[in-house]
Amino acid sequence: MFGFGKKIEKDPKKALENADKAINSGVSGFLTKTFMGQDFVDQTNASLNMAKNYTDTSNLSQTGMGGTADVLSIEDTGALINFNPVVRMKLRITPQFGPAFEATAETAVSKIAIPRVGDKINIKYNPANTSQILVI
Repeated sequence: MFGFGKKIEKDPKKALENADKAINSGVSGFLTKTFMGQDFVDQTNASLNMAKNYTDTSNLSQTGMGGTADVLSIEDTGALINFNPVVRMKLRITPQFGPAFEATAETAVSKIAIPRVGDKINIKYNPANTSQILVI
């Protein structure tokens, strides 16, 4: 009931799924909505979705396709991951192989090296979902 004796989940994706279930279903979901309110549940779900997206892009450093990107526009989303800002960028991506293309993506960037419009940055991206990028 209070988590005593429960196994701690080490896989981030499964831990996020468990948190999603706890917030949105069953008795705990009902009590959360009743006592904390729908706004709290909506904010928590937005945070969980951002964390899920971040875990999807975190392994791009090993599996992503490399390339460079010209920053066409950038805006702050107001969110932070590990105290680094999450930004929404429109990019003109020039992959190592193949034609250039444009994509819009949300990603965490270093707070001491936030890209600006006109900058050329090194990235890795998921060719199956070009909105998943990692600034390297």
